[in-house]
Amino acid sequence: MKKSFLYLIFICSCFISLDAQEIKYNSLTKIATHSDLNAFMSYYYTNPKVELNPSAINFILEKKLNADKENERHIVPFFAQIFKVHDDKIPVWLGDLNHLSDDDKFIFAHAMFLSQGVNGKKEILKYLKSTENEELKQVFTKLSSDRKPIDLRSIPLTKPVYLDMLWNSFFATGDVTFLDKLLLATETKKKSIDEVFIYSAARWSFKSIAQNHKKVFEFCIKNKGKHTKDINEFLAEFEE
Repeated sequence: MKKSFLYLIFICSCFISLDAQEIKYNSLTKIATHSDLNAFMSYYYTNPKVELNPSAINFILEKKLNADKENERHIVPFFAQIFKVHDDKIPVWLGDLNHLSDDDKFIFAHAMFLSQGVNGKKEILKYLKSTENEELKQVFTKLSSDRKPIDLRSIPLTKPVYLDMLWNSFFATGDVTFLDKLLLATETKKKSIDEVFIYSAARWSFKSIAQNHKKVFEFCIKNKGKHTKDINEFLAEFEE
């Protein structure tokens, strides 16, 4: 049965102590296993180890993780935030086209598009010139244009995929504005099936992740009493 390896980020967080996960991440010198990558992509924001990014990217390429489109919602937003800060490193980290499959180019091009950096756009143009795949040519043409990407913090959360994208953006940056948007999704006044799923997933993810991420827990405590009655009742479940 095929399962997204990054799903383990949330599963593992229920069983491994905060100390164990942080110690694992802080002790990493190379990304050699799925567990290493999970730790890297869960705790990067606590202590950004920029030197591990090439190792993480190489692991993703070697294990062909971009071939599983379920991983797109994790890899794209996470590395978009990394590329936004380290646009100058993109040619070094992803400049060797010989090591990139079409899936790799598709995923990382979207991350570079979201990052909106100069070198990212140049790299997308290189992908455009290097491919014979007509479908990819159309994708790279759009991504290399002047169109602006969506801002996850301002759009309506109408799709479950947005929750994963927001969480992974937070894991890369520690920026609580991503948590602000996620918290709004815990409101129970929902109508469509997708909205109900989003509400349930948002509440579950906050409870699960707050157990192992001090910053998320402190965010929930700090925001008590500052929202609607419905959200405040949810936040009241977090006890110091």
